[in-house]
Amino acid sequence: MKQALVVLNKKSGQFKNHRTEEKLIHKLKETQYEAMIKPTPEAGAEGIISKHAEDKDLIVVVGGDGTISEVIDALMKRELKIPVAIIPTGTVNDLARVHNIPLSPEKAIGQFGHWVETPIDIIKLNDRHASYLVALGAFMTAFAEVDAGIKNKLGRLAYLFAGTRMLLRLKRYNVTIKTGEREVRGASVLTIISKLRSVGSLGRLIRKAGPDDGLLHIINICPVNVFEALHLVWLAVRGNITDHPKVTYMAAASAEIEAAGLKLMNIDGDVHEYEDLDISVMRGAVSLMKPLE
Repeated sequence: MKQALVVLNKKSGQFKNHRTEEKLIHKLKETQYEAMIKPTPEAGAEGIISKHAEDKDLIVVVGGDGTISEVIDALMKRELKIPVAIIPTGTVNDLARVHNIPLSPEKAIGQFGHWVETPIDIIKLNDRHASYLVALGAFMTAFAEVDAGIKNKLGRLAYLFAGTRMLLRLKRYNVTIKTGEREVRGASVLTIISKLRSVGSLGRLIRKAGPDDGLLHIINICPVNVFEALHLVWLAVRGNITDHPKVTYMAAASAEIEAAGLKLMNIDGDVHEYEDLDISVMRGAVSLMKPLE
């Protein structure tokens, strides 16, 4: 039998109970994989990959975007070319959403035997890697934090309220963004660098972004008043955020970003200490198992 390493984050947002684990083990056996199950420690998934991944035929990540990011970074640092499968149990699950992986863990497990190996682009930033996202400012968390009941009742109004409230609370910082063709300097409240159209569970935030287009899609938002914030968030929900006059949009294969006045940044949904960024796309660097389209 082939060997699968299952990296299991039991603290992720949608992980219910041991039944998810049991169903996955059963499905892996059906598809001729013997599973090694390793729950993630507080320090993250890197230690699991370094100790157990080298002789495996498949890595299965049961977790959210942050856990996937840790696994991809560890694989890249060790130059391990092992396919990765995702069972999404996080709060946001942008990577799964864009690649048509069912957001229900049970449905994802049920479809597992019909997935195919596909190369995907990732992001290189300084001495580490991200699966799809680097962000300065916490705006994208607003959409993920909307209560499910409110979301079902109010739909876009819930997003509008949460996004506007968060946008007005963000602290200003000064940013410089350099690409091969353009340079932007000035005050900002949010800078997003993404490989995907979906950011913070908002499926069309960057409509122009293609997962395999070889480009970083950069959105920078200047400070806004309450009326500008309402308009901006409404455009974001509709997939037209780049139409707002306080939004600068760029697309490039690489960029340099410097910011003053920031202590933290977000990488694939998890918070890290801020550092200036030399960032680029690594084309087809990771093999992702995904459903047939």
